[in-house]
Amino acid sequence: MTTAGIFIDGLQRERRSGNVSGETEQHLKHEFRRLGWDAPDAALAAAVAAEIERLDREAATLRKLRAGLFGVA
Repeated sequence: MTTAGIFIDGLQRERRSGNVSGETEQHLKHEFRRLGWDAPDAALAAAVAAEIERLDREAATLRKLRAGLFGVA
């Protein structure tokens, strides 16, 4: 099995456990397909890093909206 396949298997286990959203799983599957399942580990890791950055921005936005509306930091 490829590194990408092993990663996606782990990601799917985490989604079933409720630790990762289906949207995140789909984003990464799409990126891995785009790069190719045999892509170098560095390229796959960069795709995961981009997803992490996207999720960090999303979380920061939610925190900002929550603080502004509910006064909760």
